[in-house]
Amino acid sequence: MVEQLLGVRPPMAAQQAAQRKESFTLKLVWLRDHVCQMPPTDDPETLRQYVWCYIMLLIGGYLLTDKSNNQVHVRWLPLLWDFAECRALSCGSVMLAWTYQSLYLAAQRSVTDIVGCTPLLMSWIYQRFSQWCPPDRGIYQYPLAARLVGSQQ
Repeated sequence: MVEQLLGVRPPMAAQQAAQRKESFTLKLVWLRDHVCQMPPTDDPETLRQYVWCYIMLLIGGYLLTDKSNNQVHVRWLPLLWDFAECRALSCGSVMLAWTYQSLYLAAQRSVTDIVGCTPLLMSWIYQRFSQWCPPDRGIYQYPLAARLVGSQQ
């Protein structure tokens, strides 16, 4: 599936090759290197493959991180197969659910790391509790988002 969508097969780690196991994650370094090697082209299929690769990089590196912070699960690839279907999903709800689950898990005594979209969490904290905002940072205002939210109420 990775090869079909991204146009290239990811390298297999030596440990996986020895055990003849397939990994269900992609390394973010490999994705970044692949995106950086994009040739200048107007071919729609090639452009689509690089866009999918970049989206996977955003998902694993920023939106839906895991504790390794260097991999992204391939479970997100089928969502990219059909953008019309993907548009119907509530990606904001997915990020919130992922972050809430990570907060729940982080509340356990044995857990030392947190996953999820921590920039989203920090943005919410700074917006709601301005006294916790670092002094050298202002509170960001998003006029377009505020206008859209205001028009829906």
